[in-house]
Amino acid sequence: MAPALLAAVLIVKDEAAMLPACLESLAGVVDEIHVHDTGSADGTPELAARYGATVTRGAWRDDFSAARNEARRGCTATWILAADADHRVTAEPGALRRLLTAATTDALLVEVDDAHHTGPYRQRETRLYRPDSVSWAGRVHERLVRPDGSVPDREAVPASTLRLSHLGHATYADRLRRAQRNLDLAQRDLDALTARGPAADREQIARTLLDLGRDCAAAEQRQQAVDTFELLRELFPGTPEWLQATDALARLMLAACYDKVCLVLVEQLRQAGAAPAYCDWLAAQAIAQLGDPHQAAALLAGVAEVVDTAGRRRDPAALRELKALVERLCTLAPAGP
Repeated sequence: MAPALLAAVLIVKDEAAMLPACLESLAGVVDEIHVHDTGSADGTPELAARYGATVTRGAWRDDFSAARNEARRGCTATWILAADADHRVTAEPGALRRLLTAATTDALLVEVDDAHHTGPYRQRETRLYRPDSVSWAGRVHERLVRPDGSVPDREAVPASTLRLSHLGHATYADRLRRAQRNLDLAQRDLDALTARGPAADREQIARTLLDLGRDCAAAEQRQQAVDTFELLRELFPGTPEWLQATDALARLMLAACYDKVCLVLVEQLRQAGAAPAYCDWLAAQAIAQLGDPHQAAALLAGVAEVVDTAGRRRDPAALRELKALVERLCTLAPAGP
């Protein structure tokens, strides 16, 4: 029998509430579903089996890559869709099969709509891959790499062919718990890299510092996030990680109402080549908070889309709401001479 073209592979733990809708959304899209359970106590494995999934079990070893690589063992499909229980899949199965059959790369980028707690955004993630060519690396914020550790070439799947909706964490407490878990794992990755001394991969250190700073912010350890982003900026100037760390730092300053500091960072982003519209969007918020809605409105007038330095596209509704708020403030504050 010829191997399946496409299998969905998930790692789960205590996902009985989220998993059914995910599995239902995969029906008719993939040929097989493999669910790897890492220690559920809520009946998740039995539920997955009732939906027809191939279920395996393993211990959780504080390593997402190890779990994802273990989950795909025994899966002989040509392509794997790496999904999570809080994903919902929308696809045109025929178009997807034609695309996978013709694809020349070992990995594909998939559009993901993320219902993030700071505001929804859309981004592309590497979610489709050939398991015979690439594998997962990294204890947390894992990524697909070739056997030599390099990142595979990737093409984008049209959103009309396949897209994922990421629902995220249901409660504030759950979000903080998961963020703290990710922070601890990222710190362990950084410690392991640091222990290698001069032999450590500098690009990997920069990427791990960026992840660590983001995890600190998500866990609401804001001063540690600031310190981590500043360390990255000091050690890795001119890199993509420096750009994204400066962006994240500017948004932390904005949230804390350190608006003048935010504006300094925005100018650094401009000089480093960040998208002018994105810089205007950030600056407008700081300027409005400083009490000049008219200047903020002038900046926002030229912003049609908000795309940050990591390529995440913010929900257009959020931009419309910001413009409406600034316009309202303009009616309450007379323009200067």
